[in-house]
Amino acid sequence: MNEHKRSPKRRTAGLLVVTLLTVIGLVAAAPAGATGKYTDPSGDSGSAPDVTSVTVSSDKTSGQIMFQISGTNLSSSQNDPTFLDIDSDANPLTGDILDGGADYSFGVDSTGYGFWHWNGSDWVDTAYSTVRISGGSSGLMISVNKSEIGNPTDFNFSVTSIDMANKKFDSAPDDGNYNYSLNDSGPSITAITLQTTPAAGPKAGKKFVVAPTGLTLPLSGGLVTETPKPDSYSCTATLKGRTLAGVGTGGCTFNVAKKKTRGKTMKVVVTVNYEGASKAFTYTFRVS
Repeated sequence: MNEHKRSPKRRTAGLLVVTLLTVIGLVAAAPAGATGKYTDPSGDSGSAPDVTSVTVSSDKTSGQIMFQISGTNLSSSQNDPTFLDIDSDANPLTGDILDGGADYSFGVDSTGYGFWHWNGSDWVDTAYSTVRISGGSSGLMISVNKSEIGNPTDFNFSVTSIDMANKKFDSAPDDGNYNYSLNDSGPSITAITLQTTPAAGPKAGKKFVVAPTGLTLPLSGGLVTETPKPDSYSCTATLKGRTLAGVGTGGCTFNVAKKKTRGKTMKVVVTVNYEGASKAFTYTFRVS
């Protein structure tokens, strides 16, 4: 729980404009394919509703985006709203900088929901036609077309639940924002930090080990680019155009033959997986 991350001041008074929360059939089925999967620690909310995970799906053809928020006691009363903030340009230095750069926001409680955008100085009601919201205390579904949140290709977002009576809230994530790319179906992984053994590259007659130790993600709410470790990874490799069999973690350890390999080109494709996203990076080495 982070009691100082966001200020819900501007949206809790006169919050809800539509009474739709209990109508379960309004959200379409999740788009097929991969989904971004984001977790938040359970039991860290104090007296506020506890947010434990968010999954995000998108339909590349229609542009519809769906957020599934899981937890306990979510929006269980009018005094316990849940907010979804979207930084549609993935830039925490624009939009409402007190809300991690949010440009659009949803608020849901037991009586209905509101939808707003940041006009440069305040939060104002937003006209819409594609928004669908449903769910209950253990899960909320919020669906909106990208055309109504600035047509992003990737964006940052966060979820905040509030106990208004006791001024407590639970932020997911605890600091900064999550990131989602419509092309990657998860966080936008822009680069990876690669560790090799030997550090100088493959050597004839030696084992060559490749390991991604960090991922580069967009700015998420702070001023430092995140570099988390991948959830998992795998490798494929070719030497002189022929496939090498890999062993060990992710199949990323390769035996380089001693004969007729010096000076030859070795290509390694490293595929990393993180919060539902998967992305491949190709590296070229010269055997010494």
